[in-house]
Order: sequence, then structure tokens, then C-alpha cells
Amino acid sequence: MQPPNATYRLQFRNGMDFARAVELIPYLVSLGISHLYASPIFTAVHGSTHGYDVVDFNEIDPALGGREGFLRLVRQLKAQRLGIILDIVPNHMAASLENKWWHSVIESGRSSAFAGHFDIDWRQPLTLPFLGRPFEEELAAGNVQLALDRKHNCLAFKYFDALYPLSPATYPVILKDAGPALERVAAIAGAAESKGTADLHSEVASVVETPQVAAELDELLERLSADEQHMLRLHQLQPWRLTSWKSTRDQMSYRRFFEVAGLVGLRVENPSVFADTHRLTLDLIKQGLVDGLRVDHIDGLADPEAYLHRLRQLVGNSTYVIVEKILEAREALPREWPVEGATGYEFISALAELLTNEQPSSGLSSEARRSAVKKAVLECKLQVLNHNFNAEVMRLAKLAVSLGNNDGSSQDTDRCAEAIRQLMAALHVYRTYVSDRGATERDERILDEMELKAVAAAPTADAEIALVIAALKSKSGFADRELQSEFRTRFQQLSGAVMAKAVEDTFFYRRTDYLAANEVGAAPLWRPGGVERFHEMMQDRARNMPNGLSATSTHDTKRGEDARARLYTISEAPDVWAASVARWHEMNAERIRHLPGGNAPEASVEQFLYQSLLGIWPIESSLDEDDFSALRERFGSFAVKALREAKLRTSWDSPDELYEAAMMGFLSDLLDLQNRTFLESFGTTVTPFIQAGLINSLSQTLVKLTAPGVPDIYQGSERRDFSLVDPDNRRPFSPRPTPSKLPRVPTSSVFEDCKQSLIERCLNYRRNGGSDLLATGGYLPLHVQGSSSRHVAAFMRHTENDFSITVVPRLVFRHTDGDRLSILPELWGDTCLVWPDGHDLTRLQNLATGNIFEPHRHLPIADVLRNFAVAFLVPG
Repeated sequence: MQPPNATYRLQFRNGMDFARAVELIPYLVSLGISHLYASPIFTAVHGSTHGYDVVDFNEIDPALGGREGFLRLVRQLKAQRLGIILDIVPNHMAASLENKWWHSVIESGRSSAFAGHFDIDWRQPLTLPFLGRPFEEELAAGNVQLALDRKHNCLAFKYFDALYPLSPATYPVILKDAGPALERVAAIAGAAESKGTADLHSEVASVVETPQVAAELDELLERLSADEQHMLRLHQLQPWRLTSWKSTRDQMSYRRFFEVAGLVGLRVENPSVFADTHRLTLDLIKQGLVDGLRVDHIDGLADPEAYLHRLRQLVGNSTYVIVEKILEAREALPREWPVEGATGYEFISALAELLTNEQPSSGLSSEARRSAVKKAVLECKLQVLNHNFNAEVMRLAKLAVSLGNNDGSSQDTDRCAEAIRQLMAALHVYRTYVSDRGATERDERILDEMELKAVAAAPTADAEIALVIAALKSKSGFADRELQSEFRTRFQQLSGAVMAKAVEDTFFYRRTDYLAANEVGAAPLWRPGGVERFHEMMQDRARNMPNGLSATSTHDTKRGEDARARLYTISEAPDVWAASVARWHEMNAERIRHLPGGNAPEASVEQFLYQSLLGIWPIESSLDEDDFSALRERFGSFAVKALREAKLRTSWDSPDELYEAAMMGFLSDLLDLQNRTFLESFGTTVTPFIQAGLINSLSQTLVKLTAPGVPDIYQGSERRDFSLVDPDNRRPFSPRPTPSKLPRVPTSSVFEDCKQSLIERCLNYRRNGGSDLLATGGYLPLHVQGSSSRHVAAFMRHTENDFSITVVPRLVFRHTDGDRLSILPELWGDTCLVWPDGHDLTRLQNLATGNIFEPHRHLPIADVLRNFAVAFLVPG
């Protein structure tokens, strides 16, 4: 398998389709990309903005241009010697009436041919939590009626525009007093369970073609809809229950994607389900149209290892396969997985090591902070376990009780639930991977650690904790091995969702002291390790995952790469930032709203807002009304989302309208041009942070292009990416050609051109001869000595016959040269790069600038980084 040289991620939809992608191909060629990396292309819910809500895995979405449009895109890519990687979604589908499989399951229940495709607990009616209020209230309000679904030719409960098909077994209840034609429909419906619904649908279509029968049916359905008691009885006869969306915390009969009821889990561990969901994907690969796959949410699957081995067997060893997997600190991708690597969140974490101040002055390594974080994360985990995922926890608790009862012990459901909560709260990684094949040494160790912590937290549930651990370890001795396997699978599938929602989507919106660390894949208890830790991570990457993607921005990152690069600078001047926040608080004190529940914003939220504002502040602020209007809109939408994710004073399922209105009022006043004193103070104060952040952006860009891994460019981020969390980071973008020539001494005004030029030069070097070096070459940290050695990092990539050297500055707050994209020469003093032993001295060229350096055992950093922030040195 030949891995990609570099990928370019395109988010289809929101104005991006296959035809638009074709237009981008010449641009991608010039940039040096080897593979287009496409978001899901299969047919999704009408109006989908992301494509992860698939309704048909075996059709390319007509909204994007359909199969013909896709084939034209692939032909044009291949003509330019570019490949394509597809993002596939094996974990879930849309729980939508547009999904034919799901529609069949609603209509026919367990007798549907697709009942086994979805991860449904059929020990209870199928829950359909899509009402605004409980069913009885919606019925009383006249919002639920009987209707004929003329598209599917079936009877249905109509709720606004949604038509939920009724079980054929209940047709006689509805049509018992109807005429002969409708009685014939009822008779055919009675046989539908054993024969399927095709004949029934055909008969319904036939009889309603007669206007008199159609009118008779409409009159009957209208009359029955007005009979509330009849409607209640009819609802109880269905294999499903329509419920309020708010009921999902306590009542769910199917596995969701995280807590999204609109996405239902698939059982791809079943070979027939795998075949049905991968047919088109495998066909595209077999035809040579697709070169690689990105597997979404691998941790949601029942048995990721077995899935990946089946996939690899079918796609062959020449297909590039990567997985979306969050790796916690020092966690490795399982060696048993036949994949090239992960999608790159761990690379973002490595950049945080490189660009964050690791000295105690940053305040990020204190034991007091670490202790507070540990307590806060535990609270977040227990909150989502008790609230957001209560239904899933109670389902597991009932399974645990059954396991214990089958083996002669008596378990209490509430204590089992508490055991499950404490064990999941104690889990420091997303999940374990125990299967019927047993537990690895890694998983045994993790489970033992979980047990000790859980027993310490809930000693009264020690027996239940022991039961759960025994079941998770796949140990024999349980009378019902099938039940044990179900429990183990469900527990492991849930733990990843809990970690994601508790840490990424709760804690990271509460921790406000250093937002740069609040990123997807970041460890909440992280403390910066500096250049040494960065080198350690890159050496490990070169050994174990040299072909994984190296990402800096994705469709899921909390902040765009350049916003994050800017926020790293706060660690260099925490006292300056804290004093500034205190000053701005005083300036805006009269704008703070005083509510019964406390101030809006409270101090921690105000800090969060100022840091977030720093991340998106214009490089050159003109205080123009049009610019500020757009900024206010973006920032306001982001703030509401952030506050709801934090789940402190408002949330998605229980929004506090008074608090949110007060917050929006504060932000409107804050960013009003009449608030000029604050705006000018903010703009002046953040200037050195912005300038240092631009240098950080260039450093992380060059590192991504030259360190172990496959550089991944997220759409539009080759220029600048100061975006916030989705949907802000999925806005349309307009690529621009790279300037043929840059200023000799570039400034912040041409930052975008410089960043894009750096990417183009390095990727074309990689494509035109440097691919072996950067794909397979060794990684050697280079020694830097001198008074400012901590302000620079350098490494060599080397093979037997070739090498390159990357040199990037770090921790340059207040060491930038005015608005130039360079460092004040006096910072470097005697600092120099020491040529490594065992490598011959060679004349060098900085590929970023064209500058030539004569061979020297000690290269002065002042010379290497003269007039530009970074250097990529190759034999010249």
C-alpha cells in the first residue's frame, strides 16, 4: 500500500457538491495534495448539513450530484493522478422516516426484514422520541391524527409533517366498520406479518385509486382521529411508542450515537448487516474508484477489531484505512487493528506540548489545578451518567441484575446502576476492547484500576462492582454467556460516548483558564511537557503510526488551528492576561446582568468569552460595523452553544431563556462600536498575542508538513482558520491561488499567503522526490544549545541517502519583530543548532525562503530564522 502524501478534507453539502469539487482540482494539484479526503457521500436525510445521518448506504446522494457526478469527480481526480479517501459511517444511520430500513422496522416491528439491522432492545416497545411533548398532550392538542401515507401506501399516525406507519396487525381495529374494499385491505394486512408488507401496500394503492373509496377512508380516519380514547388504544397496540424528545434520558429502546436520538446504532457485527451497509463502498473500491477509507466512530462498534479485520479482508492490503479514534495520553492504537493509523487528534495534542509554556510560571502544572480538574471531570462524568445517559445505565443495570440472578446471587438494580456509573467515571480512556476472545493485558490492567477506584467511591456497591468487572473481563463461570456478552458489549459501547460528552462536550466548556487545551482528543489532566515530550511523541509516531493523518483542524475541532495557535500564547504571559481580564471586567461591569440565579456572565464565563474572542479577533482590526456585525452573529451563536454544552445554568434539554437572553444582551453591548473604550483596549492588548500566535501558526504548519504522519489540510485552513466549533468551522470557503512571489520581509498582512506558500512548497517537495524521506524516514531530535534554546525546536528526518531539517520557534510572546513574521534577532544571541554526529556536513537551502547556508557544525539560529519565522532545510 502506498500511503497518501497529503490529504485535503472537503465537507460536502452546504454549497459543496461534486461539481464544485471538480472545479477545485487544479487548485489541489497546485497545492501539492495527493488525495481528496471526502466527508460522507451516501444519501443522507434531506437537507443534511454533514452527511453522517445516512438513510441509504447503497446510493450516492443525488443532492451532491449522484453516481454520475461522483464518477466525473473521480475521473477528473485520476486524470490529475489524485486519489480519493471516503469517510464511511458503520456505527449508525438516521432514525428517519426517509430511511427505508427504519420505516420498515417502525411498520412491522420485529417481523421486519431489517429489525436485526439496528441495535434495538426488543424486550420493550420501540421508542420514537420525536414529539415536542408527551403523546397524550400532543394528542389532546390535536397534533396527532390518523392519515393515509400516499407515498408509502400505508396507514399512519400523522404528527405535523411526519407520518409514522401503523402496524398492519392493527388495521382491522381501524377498518372494522368500513366498506368491502377497505375490509379487503384489513384482511391482507392480517397476513402481512408472515408475508411482508408488499401486498398490503399494493392493495392500499389500488383501492385508494377509486375516489369514492379514498373519500370513505379519509372520512373514517378523520372521525377516528377525533376519538381520543380510540387513538390512545391504537397507540398502545403498536410495536412502538411515540414519546417526547425529553424522555430519552429515562426511556430509550435503541442505541443512539452519543445522545442523538435521530441516529440509531447499527449491528455491523452481524455479517449480513455488514454486507448490506458496505455493498456500494466495497464495489467502489473493487472498481478502483476509491483509494482509502476513513472509519467514523470506531469505538461505537460492538467489536472494532473483528470489524476491521473483516473490512481489511474485503478491501485488500492496497487500500488505505484509518479510523476516527481518540487516544488519551500515552495510549496507543491497538496493534491488532489492521489499519494505517488514526485521523490525527493525537497530533494536535503533540502540538500543544510543543507550543505551550511548560515552566511552572504558566500555572498549568500545579497540583492544585490538577486536583481541581480531576474533581471537575468526575462531576461531569457522573452528571451525564445520571442525566443524559440514565436510560442506557439502567438498561445495563437490569442486564447486570439478570446476570447475577442467573448465577445464584441477588443484586439490587440501583446498586448495579451505581456500580456502572462509578466504573465508567473511573475509566481514563474511551473504552476497553474485551471480546469473546478474552481481554488483553492492557484491558486487564485498565479494568483492575477501574475496580479499585469504583470501590473506593462506592463501597456499598462492592459486590455489584465485582460482578460487573467479572462480566467485563469475559471470564467464564456465568451461566448465560450470551447475556454476559451483551452486557460487556453494551458497557464498552457506552463508555466512549460518556467520555466524549462528559469531557469534550461538558468539562471543556467549563474550564476557562486555558482554552487552547480544551480540544478534541486532549487529556483533561494534561500538563505540558515541552519540546522533550513533543520529540518523544514524534519518535513514537514514527515507530507505530507513520501513516496516520496529522491534523490541525477538522470538522469537529473546538477551534480552528490558527485560533488555537494564538491561544497557546496565553501560557507565556498568564499574569498579563489575568490583569487584562480584570481590567476589562471593570470596564464592562455595568453591562453585566444581575439575575436571581447570579450574574450573567459569571466570572468564569466572562473569562471564557474574552479568551474565545481573542481566538477570532481580526489580525488587523478596523472596528468596521460590517465586520463587527458578522463577528457578533458568529460569537453569539457560539456562546449559546458553549453555555448549553457546559450544562451549568442552561442546557440543550432545559434552556434558561432569561439567562441566555441576558448573555446575548451582554455580548451585544460588549461588541457594540459605542463600547469603544473596551474595544480599543482589547485590540491594543491582544496585539502581541496575535503576532506571537501567527508565528505559532507557521510553526505548527511546518511541523505538520514534515513530522511523521500524513499532512491533512482541512478545507480553507491552508490560508487562515480562526473558526469556532461547528457549524462555524463548516462555513463555505473560497480558495485563492498562491502568490508567485512573497515580500522579502513578510508581515502579518500577508500571513495567509505565507502560510499557503509554505504548504505548497513543502507538499510539492514531498511529491517531487521527498515522499520516501518524509513518509518512511527516521525521526531524530536535534540538539539546540545557547541562552534561548528553549525558544526553538528542531528535528531531522533521514534515510540512508537523504535528510531534511525542520526548525521552528516557540514561546515567542513579545519577541516578535513588530508586525513582521519573524523573531527579534536579539532573542537568539548565542543559540545555535548543533549538527548531529554521524551525518556529513552539507550545504543547505531553506525551502521556505530560498536562503542558502554553508555547512557548519553550529548553525546560528539567528541566521537560520532571519527574516522569516520557520525554516525547512534540505540539501542545497
